[in-house]
Amino acid sequence: MEQKPVPPQVAAQVQEHFDNLIPRNLFLVKKGTMLNRVYRTPGSISVKNNVMISFFIAEEEEGYYTEYFVQTDNFSAHRRWFVGQDDFEQLENYEGQYDLMDDDISYEEHKRMLKHNKEVRDILIKKGFVKK
Repeated sequence: MEQKPVPPQVAAQVQEHFDNLIPRNLFLVKKGTMLNRVYRTPGSISVKNNVMISFFIAEEEEGYYTEYFVQTDNFSAHRRWFVGQDDFEQLENYEGQYDLMDDDISYEEHKRMLKHNKEVRDILIKKGFVKK
């Protein structure tokens, strides 16, 4: 598949979306950003207030969208956002993170969450959003 650059107006809208999501002046969508290529910020969630984000921008018949995974030391989101729209689609994400797990969950529920989180990690690795 031939790689094409993201049109400047689409790149600007995606950058604005990221600016609203993570107000940290991360210039993620630079000139020369290509469609269908995964971009990752260097970062470690083990560092307080650090942000890791991976994303790609793609085009389909209805228009452009960006799919991304963002993780901080207390938050994660895996989403698809359709450029120029207010809505986004929640995609597979981890459960029971950041000390938010209920102490009263059953062993079976805990096992289900572990299995779910492994499946999510496998999906994120396959998409190129996280490393093995």
